[in-house]
Amino acid sequence: PLLVLLLTALEGLGCLAPVAFGFNPVPTDVPPLFDVPVWSLATLNADGETTNLNLLTYASPVSIRPDRQYALGLFKQTLTYENLARGDGQLFVLQLLTERHIPLVRILGGTSGRDGDKMRACTQMEPGLAPIDLEGLECQGGGRRLPMVLPGCAHYLVLSTSGDLIDGGFHDTAICRVEQMLKKDEEYEANSEPYLSTGRLRELGIITEAGRIADE
Repeated sequence: PLLVLLLTALEGLGCLAPVAFGFNPVPTDVPPLFDVPVWSLATLNADGETTNLNLLTYASPVSIRPDRQYALGLFKQTLTYENLARGDGQLFVLQLLTERHIPLVRILGGTSGRDGDKMRACTQMEPGLAPIDLEGLECQGGGRRLPMVLPGCAHYLVLSTSGDLIDGGFHDTAICRVEQMLKKDEEYEANSEPYLSTGRLRELGIITEAGRIADE
């Protein structure tokens, strides 16, 4: 009771005002600046032969049993979304980029696969990062063709969709089952860069605080 009386008296004198009422949130267009991994999603185009690549930061693990699953946020106006939305049982590959892939970020995230061949553009930008056939990494696609991937990624997650896409307005959410996981071999890993993060891209001025590719 004595403590309550003391606090009441202090509040009456305005002594607690800075603590109780001094916090005034203001509107902002900048989301919480989390530092999250930067991925690229490789999907097969409608011809079943050519590969499209994009940049993806909306990726999160959501379960480990009975299936390991990831949730992916996909912007509806992209070729990647179109490829996943076909629902033809294809496999696709979520690739965890490293700092080695920084020169490719503007191609992967700032251009559309409808306007040009991203695989060719990546090869022209960095010949040492020309896309490769994932079967060369001893991945089993269960008879289903796999898209090509970028070499030197920290991890490769071979995925399939688990059910229909979840409508989210401009973005849909795909719940994906992990069919297989691959990583760099120990010899390669000992001489490679850390995985790429959004914090690093903001630091380099490649993406804005709003999460978009910055103007050059």
